[in-house]
Amino acid sequence: MGNRFTHGSSRNVIAENYEVLDMGISGLFALLVMLLGYIKPAKSTPLHPICDIRVLDKYIREAKDAADSTKQCEEACTLPGNFTLPKTNVNYREWETKDSGTKAEEVQTGLKLLAIAVQKAQNMTVNSNMLYLIERSYSNIRSITQMVRSLSTPDILNRERELQTTFNTRTLRTIFHAYLNFLQGKVRLFFLDTEACNLATS
Repeated sequence: MGNRFTHGSSRNVIAENYEVLDMGISGLFALLVMLLGYIKPAKSTPLHPICDIRVLDKYIREAKDAADSTKQCEEACTLPGNFTLPKTNVNYREWETKDSGTKAEEVQTGLKLLAIAVQKAQNMTVNSNMLYLIERSYSNIRSITQMVRSLSTPDILNRERELQTTFNTRTLRTIFHAYLNFLQGKVRLFFLDTEACNLATS
């Protein structure tokens, strides 16, 4: 009888322990749910547009260095095939009449043509000095493209405008000069356009 009594007591103690443990787990779970209810998921901070013209001017200086380096370049600057580039002349009065979306599309399309041409030239160049300039220019074009995208409204980020004013070349010298002139022209005007910056920051 004593043994049975002891055994019964043990079972009661174990059952009580399980109940306490079960309540502890349930309580912990409830506490976690309450805490999670108060914790709001952190919102990702949007990228701030880069409106500092000095950043672009740095890339313009490097583009000028690349263009200057091809002054004495002859055989190494002649490449097989044609490279399509955007024309770089700007009608300032006409430019001012365009809305920010149209300007962004033209700049993005021009930069894309330059990137394609420079990347194509990279695959055809064996001169180490020229190859370095090409690789740096390609990297800069990608960075400038991201800067332009940061100043563009979401609805035009992936839109491109067919440029009617393009030309073909077969020399690296012309590619570098077109790149420099495009930065000094339409790209710089786009960055100086306060409306583009205001749209991006609003």
